[in-house]
Amino acid sequence: MWPAGDEERRRRLIGEMDKSLVRSAAVLDPTAGSDEDQAIDLVFGLEVSKPAVSRSGFYIDSRGTVVTTTDAVDSCARITIDDLYEATLVSTSNNGVAVLTPNEALSPLNVAAFSAQTPRLNTEIAVAGYSYEGVLDSHSVTDETLSDLRGLRGEEYLNRMALTALAGDAGGPILDPTGGVLGMLLPALSTGPQLPADVAFSLDRETVQAALSDAGKSSQTANSTEQMAAEDISVAARSMTVLVSCWR
Repeated sequence: MWPAGDEERRRRLIGEMDKSLVRSAAVLDPTAGSDEDQAIDLVFGLEVSKPAVSRSGFYIDSRGTVVTTTDAVDSCARITIDDLYEATLVSTSNNGVAVLTPNEALSPLNVAAFSAQTPRLNTEIAVAGYSYEGVLDSHSVTDETLSDLRGLRGEEYLNRMALTALAGDAGGPILDPTGGVLGMLLPALSTGPQLPADVAFSLDRETVQAALSDAGKSSQTANSTEQMAAEDISVAARSMTVLVSCWR
């Protein structure tokens, strides 16, 4: 592409480009360059910029407001949703809830509707998240069990689950058999006693909704009491879950 009326400079530039070309007597060996390092974070030998931290989050309204864990937004110069959309941090809570709003209008396929049902112990739950922090293009959904409606010290704002979670799952939604959201998965403790690998905690729905209210955001409540098929819950969970990335 070249602007009209500037033909002279275009010819000079093409001449300089021609001088830099080297003609080969034959086609290149198909194995040429095979000894170069290969990695998904390299493009033509150039290192691709990567976020410092990536966690999960989920949409809570039709404007694209996202709930995630405060671990995902600590000391960020820039925050993105699904690596495409810039977001602004609206608020954080002492319980670990961060609320983000996209800098441009979004239209989520699905938004969280918080369950109105009292969860029962040993209920099957679904957890959605980007387990591998965006290395895979899609999120995963894990089916596990609700073990307790309190933390190990009796914290009433926590739910305990029999779940082996990875770092990238933190901030993702927990869904009950009706597709209603029970809460948000918390990151594993980095200090103190190390818990078994199959123990994880989430903030309950009331705590997440309170954080949204404090941020001036409304949330939806699920009214259905009918259980959904496992594949439908998986679709609902995937369509509301996003990748939240912190760039420094």
